[in-house]
Amino acid sequence: MTRHLLTVTALAALLTALPAAAQEMRIGLGDDADILDPDQSRTFVGRIVYAGLCDKLVDLDADAQIIPMLATDWTYSDDGLQLVMNLRDDVVFHDGTAFDADAVVANITRSMTLPESRRKSELSSVASVEATGPLQVTFTLTAPDASLIAQLSDRAGMMISPTAAEAAGADFGQNPVCSGPFKFVERIQQDRIVLEKFADYYDADRIKIERVTYRPIPDTTVRLANLQSGELDMVERIAATDVGTVNQTDGLSLQEVVGLGYMAIYANIGNGDRALTPMGEDARVRQAFSLAIDREALNQVVFDGTARAGNQPFP
Repeated sequence: MTRHLLTVTALAALLTALPAAAQEMRIGLGDDADILDPDQSRTFVGRIVYAGLCDKLVDLDADAQIIPMLATDWTYSDDGLQLVMNLRDDVVFHDGTAFDADAVVANITRSMTLPESRRKSELSSVASVEATGPLQVTFTLTAPDASLIAQLSDRAGMMISPTAAEAAGADFGQNPVCSGPFKFVERIQQDRIVLEKFADYYDADRIKIERVTYRPIPDTTVRLANLQSGELDMVERIAATDVGTVNQTDGLSLQEVVGLGYMAIYANIGNGDRALTPMGEDARVRQAFSLAIDREALNQVVFDGTARAGNQPFP
């Protein structure tokens, strides 16, 4: 479905493409991010904040192709049971800790073992990870896993300072320390998250602004009003019914993309006695229900014609 929002990839590009005179970027979020710990967080808007705060081993480009980030290249063994990644040699975390193979091992181990970690299932195919060189790590897998490299393009691959992580434990999200282009300054719950430019970032010359402030504003009308008044420079997600207003307002521009996310209706066929219904017991009923949905009508009525009707969750 087409969603009117600022993608994480687009945000990262904009944070490095503004004029040198720009000092602060003020971004309106549809929700408040949850804990700023890549191992514990789950929210969509959290990923938007991480785009400036935490670099990953690999990234996605505008065409959803996996590209290097902190890892420069990678190869799988012929049997698919080992993934070898080589790393950049010019990266430091915001607290001055060096980024190297040991740091990656510490990060992946934390993701797999921290009691509060939500990344365990994403790394379930990893039997072990070891430093096979100062700037090389080797993942040994329990079975071939084509999805692993993609998992490392999201929170499972976000690198945090091992020094800070060891000191803070599960409270790391109170003062997150990563290696991205911006470092953490402060957070006031339900009000703002503030980052500032990290002078020692390996690609600091491309960063054209000094500060990024994220403002959670759940009401889409209020969020748009703040953009129109100049209180915000950018918002992610606007209501489909506001697309016309944005397009007709001088000084505002809309970025429209087909996202990887989707909306669906699920039938719980393993829900005990409550699944003992025609919908739960007969696949033909579920197929008939799916065929009866007029997806294009939903698009026109609910999304004002801005979505893309689909039939599967796979891009």
